[in-house]
Amino acid sequence: MNRMVKLCGRGLRYVRQYGSAKLYYKIKERAERNRAESGYEAWLLEQLKEDDDAIKKAAELAEKGPLISILVPAYETPPLFLRQMIDSVLEQSYGNLELCIADGSPSDKVEKIAEEYERQDSRVHYQRLAGNLGISGNTNAALSMTKGKYVGLLDHDDLLLPGAVYEAAKALSETADADAVYTDEDKVDMELTRHFQPHFKPDFNAEYLLSNNYICHFFVVRRELAFRVGGFREEFDGAQDYDFILRCTEQARKVLHIPKVLYSWRCHASSTAANPESKLYAYEAGKRAVAAHLERMNTPGEVLGTANYGFHRIRFPGKGLEILINSFANLNGQMGVKVVYYDKACNNSVTIFQDCDYMLFTCVRKARLSEGFLKELCSCCERPGVGLVCARVYDKRKRLSSDIRMKGVQDPFGGSMEGQKEGCTGYFHRVELHQEVEVPTDCFLVKGELLKGLASPSIEELCTAITKQGYRMLYDPWAIVYESR
Repeated sequence: MNRMVKLCGRGLRYVRQYGSAKLYYKIKERAERNRAESGYEAWLLEQLKEDDDAIKKAAELAEKGPLISILVPAYETPPLFLRQMIDSVLEQSYGNLELCIADGSPSDKVEKIAEEYERQDSRVHYQRLAGNLGISGNTNAALSMTKGKYVGLLDHDDLLLPGAVYEAAKALSETADADAVYTDEDKVDMELTRHFQPHFKPDFNAEYLLSNNYICHFFVVRRELAFRVGGFREEFDGAQDYDFILRCTEQARKVLHIPKVLYSWRCHASSTAANPESKLYAYEAGKRAVAAHLERMNTPGEVLGTANYGFHRIRFPGKGLEILINSFANLNGQMGVKVVYYDKACNNSVTIFQDCDYMLFTCVRKARLSEGFLKELCSCCERPGVGLVCARVYDKRKRLSSDIRMKGVQDPFGGSMEGQKEGCTGYFHRVELHQEVEVPTDCFLVKGELLKGLASPSIEELCTAITKQGYRMLYDPWAIVYESR
Protein backbone atom coordinates (compact mmCIF):
# COMPACT_ATOMS: atom_id res chain seq x y z
CA MET A 1 0.00 0.00 0.00
CA ASN A 2 2.78 2.43 0.96
CA ARG A 3 4.57 1.68 -2.30
CA MET A 4 1.42 2.50 -4.29
CA VAL A 5 0.97 5.80 -2.43
CA LYS A 6 4.60 6.75 -3.16
CA LEU A 7 4.22 5.86 -6.84
CA CYS A 8 1.06 7.96 -7.11
CA GLY A 9 2.83 10.87 -5.44
CA ARG A 10 5.76 10.64 -7.86
CA GLY A 11 3.32 10.46 -10.77
CA LEU A 12 1.46 13.58 -9.67
CA ARG A 13 4.68 15.54 -9.23
CA TYR A 14 5.82 14.47 -12.70
CA VAL A 15 2.50 15.50 -14.27
CA ARG A 16 2.64 18.93 -12.64
CA GLN A 17 6.11 19.53 -14.03
CA TYR A 18 5.99 17.86 -17.46
CA GLY A 19 2.33 17.11 -18.26
CA SER A 20 0.20 13.98 -18.42
CA ALA A 21 1.18 13.10 -22.00
CA LYS A 22 4.84 12.63 -21.07
CA LEU A 23 3.88 10.45 -18.12
CA TYR A 24 1.62 8.35 -20.36
CA TYR A 25 4.39 7.71 -22.89
CA LYS A 26 6.92 7.06 -20.12
CA ILE A 27 4.74 4.33 -18.58
CA LYS A 28 3.79 2.92 -21.98
CA GLU A 29 7.40 2.66 -23.17
CA ARG A 30 8.55 1.01 -19.93
CA ALA A 31 5.77 -1.59 -20.21
CA GLU A 32 6.63 -2.31 -23.85
CA ARG A 33 10.33 -2.69 -23.05
CA ASN A 34 9.56 -4.98 -20.11
CA ARG A 35 7.55 -7.21 -22.47
CA ALA A 36 10.39 -7.20 -25.00
CA GLU A 37 12.83 -8.26 -22.26
CA SER A 38 10.64 -11.07 -20.93
CA GLY A 39 13.26 -13.65 -21.91
CA TYR A 40 16.19 -11.67 -20.57
CA GLU A 41 17.04 -13.79 -17.52
CA ALA A 42 17.27 -17.03 -19.52
CA TRP A 43 19.38 -15.23 -22.13
CA LEU A 44 21.68 -13.79 -19.43
CA LEU A 45 22.27 -17.17 -17.77
CA GLU A 46 23.28 -18.60 -21.14
CA GLN A 47 25.64 -15.67 -21.78
CA LEU A 48 27.32 -15.99 -18.39
CA LYS A 49 28.16 -19.68 -18.66
CA GLU A 50 31.89 -20.23 -18.25
CA ASP A 51 32.84 -23.63 -19.61
CA ASP A 52 36.08 -25.42 -18.72
CA ASP A 53 37.91 -23.86 -21.66
CA ALA A 54 36.92 -20.30 -20.63
CA ILE A 55 37.95 -20.94 -17.02
CA LYS A 56 41.28 -22.34 -18.20
CA LYS A 57 41.93 -19.27 -20.38
CA ALA A 58 41.11 -16.95 -17.46
CA ALA A 59 43.53 -18.85 -15.20
CA GLU A 60 46.27 -18.72 -17.85
CA LEU A 61 45.83 -14.98 -18.36
CA ALA A 62 45.84 -14.40 -14.59
CA GLU A 63 49.38 -15.81 -14.42
CA LYS A 64 50.79 -13.13 -16.70
CA GLY A 65 48.02 -10.52 -16.91
CA PRO A 66 47.71 -7.30 -14.91
CA LEU A 67 46.71 -7.10 -11.27
CA ILE A 68 43.29 -5.45 -11.08
CA SER A 69 42.28 -3.71 -7.87
CA ILE A 70 38.56 -3.49 -7.08
CA LEU A 71 37.62 -0.37 -5.07
CA VAL A 72 34.72 -0.57 -2.61
CA PRO A 73 33.76 2.35 -0.35
CA ALA A 74 31.63 0.82 2.42
CA TYR A 75 29.23 2.44 4.84
CA GLU A 76 26.89 0.44 7.10
CA THR A 77 26.47 -2.17 4.35
CA PRO A 78 23.83 -4.78 5.25
CA PRO A 79 25.73 -8.00 6.15
CA LEU A 80 24.08 -10.17 3.50
CA PHE A 81 24.70 -7.59 0.75
CA LEU A 82 28.32 -7.24 1.83
CA ARG A 83 28.94 -10.99 1.73
CA GLN A 84 27.30 -11.34 -1.66
CA MET A 85 29.39 -8.48 -3.05
CA ILE A 86 32.66 -9.93 -1.71
CA ASP A 87 31.79 -13.43 -2.95
CA SER A 88 31.04 -12.07 -6.43
CA VAL A 89 34.61 -10.71 -6.55
CA LEU A 90 36.47 -13.66 -5.03
CA GLU A 91 34.64 -16.14 -7.26
CA GLN A 92 35.86 -14.46 -10.45
CA SER A 93 37.59 -16.83 -12.86
CA TYR A 94 40.43 -14.30 -13.27
CA GLY A 95 42.23 -14.56 -9.96
CA ASN A 96 44.89 -11.86 -10.28
CA LEU A 97 42.87 -9.29 -8.40
CA GLU A 98 42.60 -7.59 -5.04
CA LEU A 99 39.56 -6.25 -3.23
CA CYS A 100 40.19 -2.99 -1.36
CA ILE A 101 37.44 -2.03 1.09
CA ALA A 102 37.56 1.34 2.86
CA ASP A 103 34.94 1.49 5.60
CA GLY A 104 33.53 4.73 6.97
CA SER A 105 30.87 3.06 9.13
CA PRO A 106 30.37 4.16 12.76
CA SER A 107 29.48 0.57 13.71
CA ASP A 108 31.70 -2.51 13.41
CA LYS A 109 29.34 -4.72 11.39
CA VAL A 110 31.26 -4.24 8.14
CA GLU A 111 34.58 -4.66 9.94
CA LYS A 112 33.67 -8.08 11.40
CA ILE A 113 32.69 -9.54 8.03
CA ALA A 114 35.50 -7.93 6.03
CA GLU A 115 38.17 -9.10 8.48
CA GLU A 116 36.71 -12.60 8.36
CA TYR A 117 37.24 -12.64 4.58
CA GLU A 118 40.64 -10.98 4.96
CA ARG A 119 41.81 -13.87 7.16
CA GLN A 120 40.57 -16.42 4.62
CA ASP A 121 41.84 -14.79 1.40
CA SER A 122 44.99 -12.68 1.07
CA ARG A 123 43.45 -10.77 -1.85
CA VAL A 124 41.04 -8.99 0.50
CA HIS A 125 42.34 -5.75 2.06
CA TYR A 126 40.24 -3.89 4.61
CA GLN A 127 40.69 -0.52 6.29
CA ARG A 128 38.47 0.94 9.00
CA LEU A 129 38.51 4.70 8.59
CA ALA A 130 38.62 7.08 11.56
CA GLY A 131 35.27 8.49 10.41
CA ASN A 132 32.97 8.72 7.44
CA LEU A 133 34.73 10.77 4.74
CA GLY A 134 31.76 10.73 2.39
CA ILE A 135 31.48 8.65 -0.76
CA SER A 136 34.40 10.40 -2.50
CA GLY A 137 36.67 10.41 0.56
CA ASN A 138 35.94 6.75 1.29
CA THR A 139 36.62 5.81 -2.34
CA ASN A 140 39.88 7.76 -2.33
CA ALA A 141 40.87 5.84 0.79
CA ALA A 142 40.20 2.58 -1.07
CA LEU A 143 42.18 3.90 -4.05
CA SER A 144 45.17 4.61 -1.80
CA MET A 145 45.18 0.93 -0.74
CA THR A 146 45.58 -0.40 -4.28
CA LYS A 147 48.64 -1.95 -5.92
CA GLY A 148 47.13 -3.02 -9.24
CA LYS A 149 47.98 -1.73 -12.69
CA TYR A 150 44.25 -1.06 -13.11
CA VAL A 151 41.45 -0.18 -10.70
CA GLY A 152 37.76 -1.08 -11.05
CA LEU A 153 34.78 0.59 -9.37
CA LEU A 154 32.26 -1.48 -7.41
CA ASP A 155 29.49 -0.25 -5.10
CA HIS A 156 29.28 -1.92 -1.70
CA ASP A 157 25.90 -3.59 -2.35
CA ASP A 158 26.27 -4.49 -6.05
CA LEU A 159 27.64 -7.56 -7.83
CA LEU A 160 30.26 -8.42 -10.40
CA LEU A 161 28.86 -11.10 -12.70
CA PRO A 162 30.95 -14.14 -13.74
CA GLY A 163 33.76 -13.27 -16.16
CA ALA A 164 33.73 -9.52 -15.45
CA VAL A 165 37.35 -9.16 -14.36
CA TYR A 166 38.61 -11.66 -16.96
CA GLU A 167 36.93 -9.79 -19.82
CA ALA A 168 38.36 -6.48 -18.59
CA ALA A 169 41.88 -7.93 -18.17
CA LYS A 170 41.70 -9.59 -21.59
CA ALA A 171 40.59 -6.42 -23.39
CA LEU A 172 43.24 -4.28 -21.70
CA SER A 173 45.99 -6.85 -22.34
CA GLU A 174 45.13 -7.06 -26.03
CA THR A 175 45.12 -3.26 -26.60
CA ALA A 176 48.38 -1.68 -25.47
CA ASP A 177 47.20 1.94 -25.66
CA ALA A 178 43.89 1.34 -23.84
CA ASP A 179 43.62 3.23 -20.56
CA ALA A 180 40.07 2.29 -19.61
CA VAL A 181 37.32 -0.22 -20.30
CA TYR A 182 33.65 -0.55 -19.38
CA THR A 183 30.93 -3.19 -19.72
CA ASP A 184 27.18 -3.41 -20.12
CA GLU A 185 25.12 -3.80 -16.94
CA ASP A 186 21.70 -4.65 -15.54
CA LYS A 187 19.67 -4.47 -12.32
CA VAL A 188 18.92 -7.20 -9.81
CA ASP A 189 16.34 -7.31 -7.04
CA MET A 190 17.28 -7.34 -3.36
CA GLU A 191 16.99 -11.13 -3.08
CA LEU A 192 19.09 -11.74 -6.26
CA THR A 193 16.15 -13.67 -7.69
CA ARG A 194 15.48 -11.52 -10.77
CA HIS A 195 17.74 -9.68 -13.21
CA PHE A 196 16.04 -7.00 -15.31
CA GLN A 197 16.41 -3.76 -17.30
CA PRO A 198 19.73 -4.50 -19.03
CA HIS A 199 21.68 -1.51 -20.34
CA PHE A 200 23.25 -2.34 -23.69
CA LYS A 201 25.74 0.46 -24.27
CA PRO A 202 27.53 1.91 -27.31
CA ASP A 203 31.26 1.94 -27.89
CA PHE A 204 32.92 4.98 -26.37
CA ASN A 205 30.78 7.96 -27.34
CA ALA A 206 32.01 11.23 -25.84
CA GLU A 207 28.94 13.15 -27.04
CA TYR A 208 26.52 10.68 -25.46
CA LEU A 209 28.52 10.78 -22.21
CA LEU A 210 27.62 14.47 -21.90
CA SER A 211 23.94 13.52 -22.01
CA ASN A 212 24.15 10.96 -19.19
CA ASN A 213 26.62 8.75 -17.35
CA TYR A 214 26.02 5.81 -19.63
CA ILE A 215 29.44 4.24 -18.77
CA CYS A 216 28.79 3.96 -15.03
CA HIS A 217 29.62 0.28 -14.22
CA PHE A 218 31.70 -1.81 -14.60
CA PHE A 219 34.44 0.79 -15.19
CA VAL A 220 38.13 -0.17 -15.03
CA VAL A 221 40.87 2.42 -15.51
CA ARG A 222 44.66 2.51 -15.43
CA ARG A 223 45.68 3.21 -11.83
CA GLU A 224 48.25 5.81 -12.86
CA LEU A 225 45.55 7.74 -14.73
CA ALA A 226 43.17 7.54 -11.75
CA PHE A 227 45.81 9.24 -9.58
CA ARG A 228 46.83 11.68 -12.32
CA VAL A 229 43.30 13.11 -12.62
CA GLY A 230 43.10 13.50 -8.84
CA GLY A 231 40.83 10.64 -7.80
CA PHE A 232 37.33 11.45 -6.58
CA ARG A 233 36.10 14.94 -5.61
CA GLU A 234 33.73 15.45 -2.70
CA GLU A 235 32.06 18.49 -4.26
CA PHE A 236 30.48 16.06 -6.74
CA ASP A 237 29.30 13.50 -4.16
CA GLY A 238 26.30 11.68 -5.56
CA ALA A 239 27.78 11.89 -9.06
CA GLN A 240 31.42 11.43 -8.06
CA ASP A 241 31.81 8.48 -10.43
CA TYR A 242 30.41 10.57 -13.34
CA ASP A 243 32.88 13.38 -12.62
CA PHE A 244 35.72 10.84 -12.28
CA ILE A 245 34.82 9.08 -15.53
CA LEU A 246 34.65 12.38 -17.42
CA ARG A 247 38.10 13.39 -16.18
CA CYS A 248 39.56 9.96 -16.97
CA THR A 249 38.13 9.77 -20.49
CA GLU A 250 39.35 13.30 -21.25
CA GLN A 251 42.94 12.09 -20.85
CA ALA A 252 42.65 8.43 -21.85
CA ARG A 253 44.36 7.41 -25.08
CA LYS A 254 41.70 4.80 -25.80
CA VAL A 255 38.52 3.72 -23.98
CA LEU A 256 37.24 0.21 -24.72
CA HIS A 257 33.72 -1.20 -24.48
CA ILE A 258 32.92 -4.84 -23.70
CA PRO A 259 29.38 -5.47 -25.05
CA LYS A 260 28.49 -7.99 -22.33
CA VAL A 261 26.36 -7.61 -19.20
CA LEU A 262 28.92 -8.12 -16.42
CA TYR A 263 27.70 -5.93 -13.55
CA SER A 264 24.43 -5.84 -11.59
CA TRP A 265 23.02 -2.90 -9.63
CA ARG A 266 21.06 -4.05 -6.61
CA CYS A 267 17.68 -2.33 -6.39
CA HIS A 268 16.25 -1.45 -3.00
CA ALA A 269 14.18 1.38 -1.54
CA SER A 270 17.00 3.93 -1.30
CA SER A 271 18.72 2.96 -4.54
CA THR A 272 18.64 5.35 -7.49
CA ALA A 273 18.42 2.23 -9.66
CA ALA A 274 14.95 1.53 -8.23
CA ASN A 275 13.77 4.99 -7.16
CA PRO A 276 15.27 7.89 -9.13
CA GLU A 277 13.76 10.44 -6.73
CA SER A 278 15.69 9.01 -3.76
CA LYS A 279 18.80 11.07 -4.55
CA LEU A 280 17.82 14.16 -6.48
CA TYR A 281 21.00 15.86 -5.26
CA ALA A 282 22.96 13.28 -7.27
CA TYR A 283 21.40 14.48 -10.52
CA GLU A 284 22.23 18.10 -9.72
CA ALA A 285 25.80 17.00 -9.01
CA GLY A 286 25.80 15.24 -12.39
CA LYS A 287 24.84 18.45 -14.17
CA ARG A 288 27.66 20.26 -12.39
CA ALA A 289 30.09 17.50 -13.39
CA VAL A 290 29.20 17.98 -17.07
CA ALA A 291 29.49 21.78 -16.74
CA ALA A 292 32.95 21.36 -15.19
CA HIS A 293 33.95 19.07 -18.07
CA LEU A 294 32.82 21.63 -20.66
CA GLU A 295 34.84 24.30 -18.88
CA ARG A 296 37.98 22.12 -18.83
CA MET A 297 37.56 21.39 -22.54
CA ASN A 298 37.03 25.10 -23.28
CA THR A 299 33.63 24.23 -24.78
CA PRO A 300 30.94 26.85 -24.10
CA GLY A 301 27.60 25.28 -23.33
CA GLU A 302 24.70 25.33 -20.88
CA VAL A 303 23.74 22.08 -19.12
CA LEU A 304 19.97 21.72 -18.83
CA GLY A 305 17.88 19.05 -17.14
CA THR A 306 15.27 17.00 -18.98
CA ALA A 307 12.03 15.27 -18.00
CA ASN A 308 14.13 12.20 -17.12
CA TYR A 309 16.37 12.36 -14.06
CA GLY A 310 20.08 12.01 -14.81
CA PHE A 311 19.72 12.87 -18.51
CA HIS A 312 20.86 16.24 -19.84
CA ARG A 313 20.55 18.55 -22.78
CA ILE A 314 23.54 20.70 -23.69
CA ARG A 315 22.69 24.02 -25.32
CA PHE A 316 25.69 25.19 -27.31
CA PRO A 317 26.00 28.87 -28.27
CA GLY A 318 26.27 29.59 -31.97
CA LYS A 319 27.08 32.45 -34.30
CA GLY A 320 23.97 31.91 -36.38
CA LEU A 321 21.18 34.45 -35.98
CA GLU A 322 17.82 33.42 -34.55
CA ILE A 323 15.71 33.98 -37.68
CA LEU A 324 12.23 32.71 -38.47
CA ILE A 325 12.56 29.69 -40.72
CA ASN A 326 9.73 27.17 -40.70
CA SER A 327 10.27 25.25 -43.95
CA PHE A 328 13.05 24.07 -46.23
CA ALA A 329 11.79 26.40 -48.96
CA ASN A 330 12.56 29.57 -46.99
CA LEU A 331 15.72 28.10 -45.51
CA ASN A 332 17.51 27.67 -48.84
CA GLY A 333 20.04 30.46 -49.32
CA GLN A 334 19.68 31.81 -45.78
CA MET A 335 22.87 32.29 -43.77
CA GLY A 336 25.02 30.67 -46.48
CA VAL A 337 23.01 27.42 -46.47
CA LYS A 338 22.15 25.43 -49.59
CA VAL A 339 19.38 22.80 -49.40
CA VAL A 340 19.81 19.60 -51.40
CA TYR A 341 17.00 17.06 -51.75
CA TYR A 342 17.77 13.38 -52.28
CA ASP A 343 15.91 10.10 -52.65
CA LYS A 344 16.74 7.74 -49.78
CA ALA A 345 15.43 4.66 -51.55
CA CYS A 346 17.59 5.07 -54.67
CA ASN A 347 20.92 6.01 -53.04
CA ASN A 348 21.57 8.31 -55.99
CA SER A 349 24.40 10.82 -56.12
CA VAL A 350 23.80 14.30 -54.70
CA THR A 351 24.79 17.73 -55.95
CA ILE A 352 27.64 19.48 -54.14
CA PHE A 353 27.79 23.30 -54.09
CA GLN A 354 31.27 24.75 -53.67
CA ASP A 355 30.27 28.28 -52.66
CA CYS A 356 28.35 27.84 -49.39
CA ASP A 357 29.12 27.69 -45.69
CA TYR A 358 26.76 24.80 -45.06
CA MET A 359 24.78 22.28 -47.06
CA LEU A 360 21.59 20.75 -45.70
CA PHE A 361 20.67 17.38 -47.18
CA THR A 362 17.13 16.09 -46.80
CA CYS A 363 14.91 13.45 -48.33
CA VAL A 364 11.85 15.27 -46.96
CA ARG A 365 10.65 17.89 -49.41
CA LYS A 366 7.71 19.43 -47.60
CA ALA A 367 8.05 19.92 -43.88
CA ARG A 368 7.51 22.11 -40.84
CA LEU A 369 10.65 22.86 -38.84
CA SER A 370 10.98 23.35 -35.09
CA GLU A 371 11.59 26.81 -33.70
CA GLY A 372 15.27 27.77 -33.93
CA PHE A 373 15.94 24.83 -36.27
CA LEU A 374 18.84 26.37 -38.21
CA LYS A 375 20.49 27.97 -35.17
CA GLU A 376 20.34 24.65 -33.32
CA LEU A 377 22.03 22.72 -36.15
CA CYS A 378 24.61 25.43 -36.84
CA SER A 379 25.58 25.85 -33.18
CA CYS A 380 26.34 22.14 -33.01
CA CYS A 381 28.07 21.99 -36.39
CA GLU A 382 30.30 24.98 -35.55
CA ARG A 383 32.02 23.03 -32.78
CA PRO A 384 35.60 21.85 -33.47
CA GLY A 385 35.79 18.30 -34.76
CA VAL A 386 32.14 18.17 -35.82
CA GLY A 387 31.46 17.79 -39.54
CA LEU A 388 27.86 16.63 -39.84
CA VAL A 389 24.82 17.14 -37.59
CA CYS A 390 21.56 15.22 -37.96
CA ALA A 391 18.08 16.45 -37.13
CA ARG A 392 15.27 14.41 -35.58
CA VAL A 393 12.81 13.63 -38.38
CA TYR A 394 9.15 12.56 -38.08
CA ASP A 395 7.17 11.32 -41.07
CA LYS A 396 3.55 12.15 -41.92
CA ARG A 397 2.34 9.65 -39.31
CA LYS A 398 4.42 11.46 -36.63
CA ARG A 399 6.83 8.56 -36.35
CA LEU A 400 10.64 8.63 -36.62
CA SER A 401 11.49 8.22 -40.29
CA SER A 402 14.90 6.58 -39.69
CA ASP A 403 16.97 4.81 -37.06
CA ILE A 404 19.20 6.63 -34.58
CA ARG A 405 22.14 4.29 -34.19
CA MET A 406 25.35 4.45 -32.19
CA LYS A 407 28.29 2.15 -32.87
CA GLY A 408 28.73 -0.86 -30.61
CA VAL A 409 25.21 -1.31 -29.23
CA GLN A 410 24.38 -5.03 -29.17
CA ASP A 411 20.79 -5.16 -27.98
CA PRO A 412 19.09 -8.51 -28.70
CA PHE A 413 15.75 -7.31 -27.30
CA GLY A 414 15.30 -4.01 -29.15
CA GLY A 415 15.08 -3.14 -32.80
CA SER A 416 15.52 0.03 -34.79
CA MET A 417 14.23 3.33 -33.43
CA GLU A 418 12.60 3.92 -36.80
CA GLY A 419 8.84 4.11 -36.31
CA GLN A 420 8.91 5.48 -32.73
CA LYS A 421 5.90 7.72 -32.17
CA GLU A 422 6.36 11.39 -31.35
CA GLY A 423 6.32 11.64 -27.56
CA CYS A 424 8.29 8.43 -27.08
CA THR A 425 11.90 8.87 -25.98
CA GLY A 426 13.21 5.41 -26.93
CA TYR A 427 15.61 3.04 -25.20
CA PHE A 428 17.30 4.92 -22.33
CA HIS A 429 15.73 8.10 -23.80
CA ARG A 430 18.14 8.09 -26.74
CA VAL A 431 15.65 9.79 -29.08
CA GLU A 432 16.10 12.99 -27.03
CA LEU A 433 19.85 12.85 -26.36
CA HIS A 434 22.89 14.21 -28.20
CA GLN A 435 25.10 11.39 -29.46
CA GLU A 436 27.60 10.45 -32.13
CA VAL A 437 25.94 8.24 -34.74
CA GLU A 438 27.01 5.68 -37.34
CA VAL A 439 24.60 6.74 -40.07
CA PRO A 440 22.75 10.01 -40.70
CA THR A 441 19.03 10.57 -40.26
CA ASP A 442 16.87 11.81 -43.14
CA CYS A 443 17.97 15.43 -42.68
CA PHE A 444 21.48 16.62 -41.85
CA LEU A 445 23.71 19.68 -42.04
CA VAL A 446 27.33 19.55 -43.29
CA LYS A 447 30.15 22.09 -43.20
CA GLY A 448 30.64 23.19 -46.81
CA GLU A 449 34.44 23.26 -46.56
CA LEU A 450 34.50 19.48 -45.93
CA LEU A 451 32.79 18.78 -49.25
CA LYS A 452 35.25 20.56 -51.51
CA GLY A 453 36.56 18.28 -54.22
CA LEU A 454 33.70 15.79 -53.94
CA ALA A 455 32.03 15.14 -57.27
CA SER A 456 28.40 13.98 -56.99
CA PRO A 457 28.84 11.42 -54.17
CA SER A 458 26.16 9.14 -52.75
CA ILE A 459 25.08 9.85 -49.16
CA GLU A 460 27.20 6.93 -47.97
CA GLU A 461 30.26 8.23 -49.84
CA LEU A 462 29.65 11.73 -48.47
CA CYS A 463 29.56 10.47 -44.86
CA THR A 464 32.66 8.34 -45.40
CA ALA A 465 34.56 11.33 -46.79
CA ILE A 466 33.69 13.37 -43.67
CA THR A 467 34.64 10.70 -41.13
CA LYS A 468 37.89 9.92 -43.00
CA GLN A 469 38.92 13.53 -42.41
CA GLY A 470 38.55 12.89 -38.68
CA TYR A 471 35.24 14.68 -38.21
CA ARG A 472 32.34 13.33 -36.17
CA MET A 473 28.70 12.78 -37.19
CA LEU A 474 26.35 13.90 -34.43
CA TYR A 475 22.63 13.66 -33.77
CA ASP A 476 20.95 16.79 -32.39
CA PRO A 477 17.45 15.90 -31.13
CA TRP A 478 16.42 19.53 -30.62
CA ALA A 479 16.38 20.34 -34.35
CA ILE A 480 13.15 18.66 -35.45
CA VAL A 481 11.58 18.07 -38.85
CA TYR A 482 7.87 17.27 -39.18
CA GLU A 483 7.00 16.00 -42.66
CA SER A 484 3.86 17.64 -44.00
CA ARG A 485 1.00 15.77 -45.64
